[in-house]
Amino acid sequence: MVLGVIGLATFALSTFFPNLTAGGYRRIGDSLTAGISYTINSPYTIDCMNPLIDSFHAIVAQDQVDSMNPAIDSLDAIVHQYEAAPYPATPIDQPLQPEPSRLYQQCMPTPYYLQHRRVVSSQGRTILDVGCGSGLTTLTLALANPGARVIGVDVSPASIAVAQQRLSHLNDGQIEFHVLAAEELPQLGQKFDYINCDEVLYLLPDPVVALQTMKAVLKPDGIIRANLHSVIQRQHFYRAQKMFELMGLFHEQAGELEENLVRETMKAMPNWVDLKEKTWTPEADGEVSDQVIRMNYLLQGDKGYTIPDLFAMLTAADLHLIEMVNWQQWNLKPLFGSSEEMPAFIGLSLPTLSYAQQLQLFELIHPIHRLLDFWCTHTEVQAAAPMPFHQNLPDIHASDRVYLHPHLQTATVREAIEQAAERNRPLMMDQFLEILGARTIEIDGNLAACLLPLWQGPQTVEVITRRWQQIRSLHPCTLEPVSQQQAFQDVTDLLSVT
Repeated sequence: MVLGVIGLATFALSTFFPNLTAGGYRRIGDSLTAGISYTINSPYTIDCMNPLIDSFHAIVAQDQVDSMNPAIDSLDAIVHQYEAAPYPATPIDQPLQPEPSRLYQQCMPTPYYLQHRRVVSSQGRTILDVGCGSGLTTLTLALANPGARVIGVDVSPASIAVAQQRLSHLNDGQIEFHVLAAEELPQLGQKFDYINCDEVLYLLPDPVVALQTMKAVLKPDGIIRANLHSVIQRQHFYRAQKMFELMGLFHEQAGELEENLVRETMKAMPNWVDLKEKTWTPEADGEVSDQVIRMNYLLQGDKGYTIPDLFAMLTAADLHLIEMVNWQQWNLKPLFGSSEEMPAFIGLSLPTLSYAQQLQLFELIHPIHRLLDFWCTHTEVQAAAPMPFHQNLPDIHASDRVYLHPHLQTATVREAIEQAAERNRPLMMDQFLEILGARTIEIDGNLAACLLPLWQGPQTVEVITRRWQQIRSLHPCTLEPVSQQQAFQDVTDLLSVT
């Protein structure tokens, strides 16, 4: 039976659309729109007070579709899908080679510096991975945080069994796995420096309860990393889920048969069909994997949220935002062109918006993020700078100490700096620490050489400045000695971009 052929028999329509009457069939348009409402139903939605934001919010409220996703809040349904197919389905014996950007995001010192303006070591820290699935993220956390003890928990016994097998290939005594639900975290009997809850909150019936439970086992200066699905960015998959629910394919026991029928249905659609154009993205071999179909078209419990929802949840859980994990990709100003091209009223309005409103405006204008990915901590923890922290970096002083990010402190990076200096060539730093959304960082090879002492340990800006004066003692044009003031300016410019 192939869905999408115009001449479908009545019995075929009845099979795929259970709402059809026995004596015939209603117009398919009536059936498809019967359960669809374009309103915001989330109990966490809050109103923004700024008139500019309010106008955008009122517009998008007509088109959002978070009430379209099927109302499946049953934890049994969610557990069943991961018991049948533990996620991710990466082969157990495949070498662990995460992208540099992923290591950067999973490295505890990154958000800790944003919050406290202090560099800490992961050595001896305790990290919890909530909803660890088949263990791939847990192992990445261990790799990104050398010397830390990492505990992965998941409600699915089958997923934990796969995680244990994956761990057996590494023989790492600092990693352990337990079958445990999110609400049972206090049973572990300990507090954590860092809690990772990746791709989990949007599946749970009440994300606030989960956040409160994680907060209860978080150390006073600890950090939680979690995320939600964006209802705006993911609206087309919620349409697809509703469509397959009406066809009888989206249900708790969905398995291989349903996956194949989804694939057959989507392939049957011409490429110009909106749903296919927006959601169906085959790999190089022309196929879409079973895992992609399960995690998008048939994902049980999948719910979408907005930026206001996120901030309301944090308030309800008594937590506060540290920063978006991929904050470099939430820059609002480039969406309006250059400073010269930006309309005057926009230029005047943006500085008056709170950070929450800036993030919301970005999402309404340019919803490119599937995940609303964030770091948060206890509300009692005092921030070292106003939000957004990355836009409020302190002035650099000669007595300040400079640290090298843990993922740059490798022999490979040091050798690259030495070669760039010897050959007088620029060095592309983002090849070693790729940060999604960040601008390309190209620095002068000779200037980079003044950073080499950092491989021995932290150095003051003054020490780095003196080294730069030794490397470049004369101005290349005037041949005059380079002043300490000019050398200091060169070094501070370097540190500002790296």
